[in-house]
Amino acid sequence: MIVLKIYLVRHAKTDWNDKGLWQGNVDIPLNEKGFQQAEKLAERFANMSIQSVYTSPLARSYQTAEIIAKKFSLSPIEEPLLKECEISLWNGLTMKETLEKFPDSYHEWSQNPKAQIQGVESLEKVQERMIQAFRNITQHSSENVIVVSHAIAIRMLICWILQLPIPFHKNFRLENASITAVEFTSQPRILYLNDMCHLEK
Repeated sequence: MIVLKIYLVRHAKTDWNDKGLWQGNVDIPLNEKGFQQAEKLAERFANMSIQSVYTSPLARSYQTAEIIAKKFSLSPIEEPLLKECEISLWNGLTMKETLEKFPDSYHEWSQNPKAQIQGVESLEKVQERMIQAFRNITQHSSENVIVVSHAIAIRMLICWILQLPIPFHKNFRLENASITAVEFTSQPRILYLNDMCHLEK
């Protein structure tokens, strides 16, 4: 029986990550620390057998994937379904500023997966497209695959795998350049979550 492993990677750091700002689909590139983290990710995967590297088309994700893929003489495969949640209403704000300026809309969005808020994608829609991306990737893969995406997007997929209600995504963290491994046979299951040991070397 073939056991497929999907390595879910949150992109490495950007200046906006360091400042604690919402990024959503603003196309922010990696900063110097982010490029260092991406190199450490590449070293972590270097001795593994990897068939392909999929990525969100946003710069911070693509740059992370490109550095990893280079280790295997691969080019990253862009998948628009892997983009981060659209949150243009809050882009460039800190969480504190968001809660001060948009307390009602933020609480509605975070508690109601179907929330209809202008400028903010519902978490249910994010989860639906991440599930579709996951299914597309597994259907076309026979060996281990790396998928580089974003915090909210990956957390939505993890909630689906673990059969958790969407609001529970706030009960765990995904740090920049972390790895979450998923084993896929007939059903996906989490092997490990938010692994950052490669960053400590």
